Amino acid sequence: MQHINHHVNKTKGGKKLYHMITETELSQQLYDIKKTLCESKQIWNNIVFLNQDSLFLSLKQLYCANGETIGDILNKLEQCIPFALTDDSFSLFLSSSQADNLQKMEALRRGFIESCKKDFLLHLYFINDEIQWEHILKTCEELRKKNRIIFSEKRKEQI
Repeated sequence: MQHINHHVNKTKGGKKLYHMITETELSQQLYDIKKTLCESKQIWNNIVFLNQDSLFLSLKQLYCANGETIGDILNKLEQCIPFALTDDSFSLFLSSSQADNLQKMEALRRGFIESCKKDFLLHLYFINDEIQWEHILKTCEELRKKNRIIFSEKRKEQI
């Protein structure tokens, strides 16, 4: 089962209206994260984090120039983030397929997505050159396009 997360803009007549992120929004949001991460590297030059989890928690709470935290932006970009299967995320993924009820499966699915966001943000933090950033932009844009097509097809099925 593939899950596509679209951030909710507003409600109309009790129905939620969803917004697919545009290419421009994607590029701007990734640029905001990149700029904030570069600034944090300069400020945190002499700070040693206990582990990757503490680094991730600190990074996702950073505010970008647009007033949103990196964590808020990652939530919006969820549909465009390449999900890497690390040992932790793969374990959560397998657990979700063996869940015995929908609530447990949903909790495990959310855990898997959060694990992937963590891996993605940590990867972004350690990028050192423009070629890597361009590759991330291209990959995220390809995922955005694919998910837009899937979302469009699902909407047609519902009509």
